[in-house]
Amino acid sequence: MGLLALNRFMSLLREHKGLRLPSKSHNVPIIASLATGSKTPGQYGDNCNGGEEVRYAGPDLPEEIWHHLCSLVPMRDAARAACVCHVFLNSWGCHPNLTFTKETICSKEKLRKWTEDLNDERYSREYNNIIDHILANHSGTGVKTLMLHFHGPSNTQSYNRLNSWLQIAITPVLEELTLYLLSEKSKYNFPCSLLSDRSGNTIRHLRLCNCVLRPTGNLSLRCLTELNLRHVRVAGNELGCLLSNSSALEKLILKHCDDIICLEIPCQLQRLISLEVFECFRLKAIENKAPNISFFGFTGDEIELSLGESLQAKNLSLHHRCVISYAIDKLASSVPNLETLTLRSACEIVDAPTVPSKFLHLKFLSVHIHNWSNGREYDFLSLVSFLDASPSLETFGLFVPVQSKYDWVVGDPSTLRQMPERHHDKLKTVTITGFCRQKSLVEMTRHILESATSLKSLILTTIDAKHRFYGHISVRKCPTLDKEYIRDVWESIRAVKTYIEGKVPPTVEFKAYGPCSQCHAL
Repeated sequence: MGLLALNRFMSLLREHKGLRLPSKSHNVPIIASLATGSKTPGQYGDNCNGGEEVRYAGPDLPEEIWHHLCSLVPMRDAARAACVCHVFLNSWGCHPNLTFTKETICSKEKLRKWTEDLNDERYSREYNNIIDHILANHSGTGVKTLMLHFHGPSNTQSYNRLNSWLQIAITPVLEELTLYLLSEKSKYNFPCSLLSDRSGNTIRHLRLCNCVLRPTGNLSLRCLTELNLRHVRVAGNELGCLLSNSSALEKLILKHCDDIICLEIPCQLQRLISLEVFECFRLKAIENKAPNISFFGFTGDEIELSLGESLQAKNLSLHHRCVISYAIDKLASSVPNLETLTLRSACEIVDAPTVPSKFLHLKFLSVHIHNWSNGREYDFLSLVSFLDASPSLETFGLFVPVQSKYDWVVGDPSTLRQMPERHHDKLKTVTITGFCRQKSLVEMTRHILESATSLKSLILTTIDAKHRFYGHISVRKCPTLDKEYIRDVWESIRAVKTYIEGKVPPTVEFKAYGPCSQCHAL
């Protein structure tokens, strides 16, 4: 019966968008503004559009079921339902999932005008008034999910207003709170006192952006499973206080939290499986004592990194200067059970050294090199030592910088370097994006073809995917590209034909992508 009622309800919404309101409730103006997006609060009379009432007598169900059905649809659809049905008008005041963004509050026309003039405070004032009204009518009814984008203005009066909204929403039934202050200059202090006692006990997901966070020891976040902080001013010891009160935490994301100098992950976080730290520029060290982290991602300057007893770590993503050398020197011994590794190097000063230990369980390796130091080319053939240290490797992806012009491959293939005989028995898939006729890159590719006895697929891409195909499969023309760049790319394709194709076994699926032959022919 519940599913049948929900289907009838959704059919009603599709057939009767924009119908008159069912009553003279004081909620009507705000609900209508959400449902139709055509007028602003206070512009309505007794009925939306001034017509007759429309009533929908649905199945004779208990009020709790109608409330539940209303909670299954997005906030704007629930507002539309309240415009055509007395039952849903009553349920509107109990809708548990509230999303306050420009897209959900504003009509398309108003959104366009606001986007064109972001400094016009009329739009933010009206936006705030709507939130005021909706939350006031939800006071005490139990909001479970709140997403709120705050557009200012950034002053004490507005921050007090925001505090009053949070005081309404943060109750012992709230499960998910997402608060984004859109101004990066915001100095808003998140009211941590609202998370004390029982009010924070049910929160499972907490996401904050552009605010100040000063947690104290009396927080109660025993159900928190995800903490996501972006551009949040919080010191390392303060964050530690919060984490120590979040024993159920499973996922921690920190982005641009520049007040953290030392990040300590306490051993109490037995359930923490995912840790991501992104460009926290003052960060000097990470010390992890949580025993069960399976994914760790880091982007920023090179730091002192201690992953502790990382026997559960299976997936690492590291992005910093000289990360290839760091991974070879440190990771094999400190993360012995690693299966997936992504390395993004902003700059490599030295070639890949000999690996002191083996990555016995590594199956997927992705290496991105964005630059090299002092005009010196990177010796890609040295990466073979990484392959040698990964006996279980199945997939290898390499992403290299824009075309180099230092050491092109020329002449007889017999002049190319060869590594001592090795066997990469498990390697099945290799992709090289940004392939060019650089000598060491050609040498590495030839080595893989000779030593990877189980290889099934080799894909070489010499140009961005968006420039490949347009000319011969569509009426669209390829974007204009620099002629010298196109000439270099075609030279790389010729190098593939000269030095690579003849080495490809018949059992390997081989593809080499170049520029569109119609739009970028030489």
